[in-house]
Amino acid sequence: MTTGIVKSHADSDFQSWNALALAGDADDDGKWQFWFDGHLRFKDDASRLGVSIIRPGVGYKLSRDTTLWFGVARVTINSDNGSIEEDRVWQQATYSLNQFMGGTVSGRSRLEQRFRNDEGDDTGYRFRQFIRWSKPLNEQWSMVIWDEVFFGLNDTDWGQNSGFDQNRLYVGPAYRLSKNWRVEMGYLNNHIALPGNNPDAITNHNLALTFFGSW
Repeated sequence: MTTGIVKSHADSDFQSWNALALAGDADDDGKWQFWFDGHLRFKDDASRLGVSIIRPGVGYKLSRDTTLWFGVARVTINSDNGSIEEDRVWQQATYSLNQFMGGTVSGRSRLEQRFRNDEGDDTGYRFRQFIRWSKPLNEQWSMVIWDEVFFGLNDTDWGQNSGFDQNRLYVGPAYRLSKNWRVEMGYLNNHIALPGNNPDAITNHNLALTFFGSW
């Protein structure tokens, strides 16, 4: 099940995805962490709001390289048939991986439980795997490539399908605004599977702008 950003049966779209992400220490020794990300995604050639997301969470740092997280999310989808509200509970692990081609590699593995009580009673389980590569170019600029793949783990009465759901591939620069802030603006390719074993797919071309704050 896609997130309501599809215009019709097999249309593709140009979209503008904008986000703010915050993370950092929630206590003095840095074991407990806080997480927040908020999103505004504009569809139909970036002319109107399609999806908004608010996603807070808390984490516990197991080591310098690995943190476990728990959180919730509220997703509002503005579809052609009206507004759809989706609630989520999520768990994830974030971790650092090996160096590759002069850059750092990190990962995120997330499990979501999705609820759309106005459309059905089932809980949708979905797994998301994210891998990010970043290479500094100088003190302020770096190059970023990341990919995230989504898999539905079950079918629901409100429309989620098991199996491959979508893939997101991002390429673009990052600029460090200050010690605690950076901004990334680049191209995000969103490849979405259609339901019912349909061999067609939708590919949306997105301009992605994200501000990151860390403490």
